[in-house]
Amino acid sequence: MRQLLAIPLLLVSFNSFSIEFSEETAIAKLEEFFYLLNVERYDQEAFSRVISDDFQIFEDGLDLDGESFHDFVNEATGAIVKTEWTLSDFKVTLNTDSAHISYYNYGVFETSSNESIHSYWMESVHLVIEEGELKVQFLQSDLINREIK
Repeated sequence: MRQLLAIPLLLVSFNSFSIEFSEETAIAKLEEFFYLLNVERYDQEAFSRVISDDFQIFEDGLDLDGESFHDFVNEATGAIVKTEWTLSDFKVTLNTDSAHISYYNYGVFETSSNESIHSYWMESVHLVIEEGELKVQFLQSDLINREIK
């Protein structure tokens, strides 16, 4: 009988650790990800707080975890001096402990050689609850168009 009483108490305690989030908070977390990724303010420690421990991104044909993505960003910051993203057309799916967002991303990258690279992607991101907050776990990016001006 004690075992039967322990199960509901255990379920209640697990539910007390869940957090509620909405489409707006999921999109806000994605926007924070790109805000922190901006080359003018990128800081590995701050950026690491918005990604999960098992973060994975498919970018430019590469399969990167958090550490290798940091190296990728640091290498890019030598040639890229300004970044700007415009995210649009969000389609959000929420679960009790995760969110999925598909969206379009229009990015402009200004280089140290005064070129502007205009890229347009279709992207998909999966966010999970970790350490009591929503974090980016996975991002897939598919290039639609790129122009250098």
